[in-house]
Amino acid sequence: MSNEAKDLLGNVLTADERELLELYTRLKAMSARDDLPPVATANVKQAMVMLWNACNDLAIVHEEPGCD
Repeated sequence: MSNEAKDLLGNVLTADERELLELYTRLKAMSARDDLPPVATANVKQAMVMLWNACNDLAIVHEEPGCD
C-alpha cells in the first residue's frame, strides 16, 4: 500500500503540488495562532487563501479555508 499523497481524484501529487499543499497547510496553522500581531495575521490569512485557491483548483483540497 502506498503512502504517497493523492489529490481528490486519486492521482499521486507531483512535487509542485506537494509543495503547494505544504505551504497551504503551514499558513493555515499559522493563521490560527493568536500570538501574532494583527497585521501579520491578516497577511498570513490572505496568503493562505491564495494558496487555497491553487490547491482547490488543482483538486488537492476540498475545504473552506476557515478564516474570517
